[in-house]
Amino acid sequence: MLVVGGGLTGIEAATEIAEARPDLGVVLVARGGLGDWLSDKARRHLYAAFDRLGITVREHTDIARVLESGATTGDGDTIHAEMTVWTAGFAVHPIPTATTLTVSDTGRIVVDETMRSISHPDVYAVGDAAFAPGAGGDPLRMSCASGVPTAYQAADAIAARLTGRAVPRNDIGYTGQCVSLGRRDAIVQWVTPDDRPKSSALTGRPAARLKEFVCKSAAWSVSHPTTMMPSRRRRITAATPNSAHTA
Repeated sequence: MLVVGGGLTGIEAATEIAEARPDLGVVLVARGGLGDWLSDKARRHLYAAFDRLGITVREHTDIARVLESGATTGDGDTIHAEMTVWTAGFAVHPIPTATTLTVSDTGRIVVDETMRSISHPDVYAVGDAAFAPGAGGDPLRMSCASGVPTAYQAADAIAARLTGRAVPRNDIGYTGQCVSLGRRDAIVQWVTPDDRPKSSALTGRPAARLKEFVCKSAAWSVSHPTTMMPSRRRRITAATPNSAHTA
């Protein structure tokens, strides 16, 4: 079994497969170093988990071609595998690129801090479709941790502009990265708002329980999107004083 990609998805896929099927030989190929964005504590735990699960890691390796029998690396080596799992990155829908919207080199719609297109002020983009500035000026990464707050930010900005109120400040930032390492192990890497790793990290079963709680909470919130949210009617700013109406 070959897993291509050393990011969060690749790490979680490799460890879940290795734990569920210890009879399989699992190889993970990473373009960079395995978990090289993590703190020293978290990375030590990550390597220990891979050793425990018997996962072979090939770091600093590019995959040039996927074959029926495995894959070929950039330097010409062949990694044999009966199945290849590709986790080497996200892609956005090509529709924005086909329009006159300003997009990033990956096709994401470039927006300002209110999630408003920098080229088309009537267009807002959120989640993976948006190339949005985060804390410290770096773009928000494609993740659920970015998707939910960017949606809230866009909705609040639209409501504020329709009602003539002040547009709320963008306070989107990160607190942690949760990485499952099978069903009974995990890492919760605490990070700064601009997604830089702190020295502290939660590991082992406590981290696995926290990760499971986060996942279940996210699933619950998706199925109950308006629970505990107040219903309000706001007066829309009108072009003339006599044409105001509510929404």
